[in-house]
Amino acid sequence: MTVVSSRRAPGGDDRPPGERLLTAAEELFGERSYRRTSVADICARAGIATGSFYAHYSSKIDIFAAVVRRINADLRAAMGAALADAPDSQRDRERAAFGAFFHMLSQRPWIDRIVRESEFVDHALFREYYERLARGYARGVRRAQLAGDVDPHYDPEVIAYVYTGIGNFVGMRWADWTAGGQVPPDVLDDMLSVLARGLPPNKPQP
Repeated sequence: MTVVSSRRAPGGDDRPPGERLLTAAEELFGERSYRRTSVADICARAGIATGSFYAHYSSKIDIFAAVVRRINADLRAAMGAALADAPDSQRDRERAAFGAFFHMLSQRPWIDRIVRESEFVDHALFREYYERLARGYARGVRRAQLAGDVDPHYDPEVIAYVYTGIGNFVGMRWADWTAGGQVPPDVLDDMLSVLARGLPPNKPQP
């Protein structure tokens, strides 16, 4: 996973110019929004002459799309690494995958803001982002159904979008809106309990 740090001093950054531009663009789109960020702003943050931008990206929308796709790739890589080390049960796999997402969000709390804005900048890009995530989730659900860990009557795609929505909003509430930027362990426990049990009524004692 590519971890994006906060602002670097350009003179001490030896990464390739295209990577520096991509990092600067992600930070600025998250801080200011796509509309309020210019190519000149991105170049200034990256420490690269504005004229050199076009050797790497054709336009602001081009680098915005690259940012959204890198967020998606980094997230899928982080969850894949977590799942590779997780015990082979659906509950443990859910904990590992959501934990990886929340950890990444605590490091880069602006990423959800960028993805949400992409719906209005380039709707096809927004849809691509979530469809790629959902396909991976659905494959995992289908494996769990075949293993007997999940009711086979459920449509894996439905469960995949349930996971996506829950993860996004829980992450936004605690990793982005809350000081400290962390999803507490008890919040993750409650979320996983709801996924495992649903919301059954509390039956009165006889």
